[in-house]
Amino acid sequence: MTRERYAKEKFSTAVYLLAVGQKDVRKRLRSAYREFFPVQVEDLPLELREDYRWILHQLSRFEPRSEFEGGRVPATLSRIRNSTGSKIADRIYSIYEKLLEMDRT
Repeated sequence: MTRERYAKEKFSTAVYLLAVGQKDVRKRLRSAYREFFPVQVEDLPLELREDYRWILHQLSRFEPRSEFEGGRVPATLSRIRNSTGSKIADRIYSIYEKLLEMDRT
């Protein structure tokens, strides 16, 4: 399996979880993150890498306040607004959409 195909599969599942999840966007982002975090920046085409770096940065901006918070991603998701979460979700979808377009060409 190629690296791009692997990334596309991971982002496909992440987009599905974002779309059908029963919780607010921050909770859905946590589920989506679990799917795509194994994807390395190098697994993506050059033109998508900066977007992916942005997503990873946005999801890990805050240090945990305690050992019980569970790491940077849960700490960040507990502090961001839903509107910020929506922007991150939009960028995840954008990467997935571009990966699909690349398959068609």
